[in-house]
Amino acid sequence: MTTAALIMAGVSGTSALGGAIILARPARTAQGVYGKRIAGTMALSFALILALFAWGLERMAG
Repeated sequence: MTTAALIMAGVSGTSALGGAIILARPARTAQGVYGKRIAGTMALSFALILALFAWGLERMAG
């Protein structure tokens, strides 16, 4: 695995973990529920995009 793809995969995993933590935490208010959903979805979307980018980098390198 190339260095760039490995770094992207690591950042993707970290973002996915962060998104899961955000979504797992309880919200105290109705606004907190929506904020948590938005932030968690953004983090998980970022993880997916970076995972696809890492896969593309690895595929193009090999």
